Amino acid sequence: METHLALWSLILLCFSMATAFGGGLYEHIVLTPIWSASPPASFSIIQRGTGVPLQRFWIPVHAAITIFIVSTLFLTWNDVIIRRLLLIGLASYLVMRVWSGLFFIREMLAFQKISPDSAPSPELSARVARWTYWTWFREPLDAISLQCFLLALYWLGL
Repeated sequence: METHLALWSLILLCFSMATAFGGGLYEHIVLTPIWSASPPASFSIIQRGTGVPLQRFWIPVHAAITIFIVSTLFLTWNDVIIRRLLLIGLASYLVMRVWSGLFFIREMLAFQKISPDSAPSPELSARVARWTYWTWFREPLDAISLQCFLLALYWLGL
């Protein structure tokens, strides 16, 4: 029974992490080029109430990842290989989340508060350029986490 629960918890963790990875790629490839094209006029796509509801996607995805990583670790703690893979994936995920919380989320919330009708400024353009440059470095952290979780799933299935 516990192995069955561990397997399903790990499957759901992999699906949740794959959703985060795919959502990140979608954001980078589709949304970021639109909202960063000519700030602040292009900010209308990220405005709360009228733009793409980013929080409605990201909050549940990260909540699911958190729930499933904790439950999977608890259910598979005695398997050293799976535990190591999960902890490496968790470490990569935590680095990405802490970095996101300290920089990316705060900046995005600030961008969402800027009216698209505001005057453009070199300082705002520099902030947007910095955000769009550094955000590409978050996706490899998600890829590391997803790969570790998939390897753990493979190992558990053996």
